[in-house]
Amino acid sequence: MKKNTWFLIRELAWTDFKLRYNNSILGYIWSLLVPLMIFGVLYLVFSVFMRFEGIEHYQLYLLLGLILWSYFYEATNNGMQSMHYKASLISKMNFPKWVIIVASNMTSLFTLCLNLFVFAVFFMLSSATAKVTGWMVFFYLLQLIILSFAVSLFLASFYLRFRDLSHIWSIVLQVGFWLIPIVYPVSIIPDHLRPVFFLNPLARIIQDTRSVLIYGSSPPLRHTIISFVMIVFILIPGIVIFFIRSGKFAEEV
Repeated sequence: MKKNTWFLIRELAWTDFKLRYNNSILGYIWSLLVPLMIFGVLYLVFSVFMRFEGIEHYQLYLLLGLILWSYFYEATNNGMQSMHYKASLISKMNFPKWVIIVASNMTSLFTLCLNLFVFAVFFMLSSATAKVTGWMVFFYLLQLIILSFAVSLFLASFYLRFRDLSHIWSIVLQVGFWLIPIVYPVSIIPDHLRPVFFLNPLARIIQDTRSVLIYGSSPPLRHTIISFVMIVFILIPGIVIFFIRSGKFAEEV
């Protein structure tokens, strides 16, 4: 990657992150409060009123799932609309348009890092202990980042032409939240349906990240390979479609 391209990505990402909380009293703290408030409500409901049995360290299980889901939610939403937000930049400057998607996802990555720090604090305050497999979390986070980028490319390719896409994607995300074992345990999914649930690479990433970070168990290699292959099958068409469509962005903004 050229030095100028990396500089542009960094500046766009950091500027977007700062502008998000501009004139806000709590500033960056909002990026921590939102997932924590959601976590508090869901934890109260599903650990007090509708208790799930057999989930060790449920508070960590739930919080980590929410943090990873929140990153995917934010990264894909922002990536989808990033071309619209940077319309003036697209019409005035000649540069690779994928830079905007990368910068948008990096802005969400800043928030993910802050939220993972909060998770680390919760982890240290809990009765859980650090596991040898914990280092593998970086591999699954990389999968999550690539998956979010791939989906962002798809969405951004068509959003300028079809603005209804934001409403459709919002519905998909709402349904998707409950189709992924974020709040509930995998054990309540019937055995014959589990392979279908885990066709969703995001579900696999979240579950595998919990396994290595909280429970110290390494997922089967074939699961990791399947997840990686599925992400590649999303990424490659996403790149191709984005580059085909990017020539029309200046007209559509």
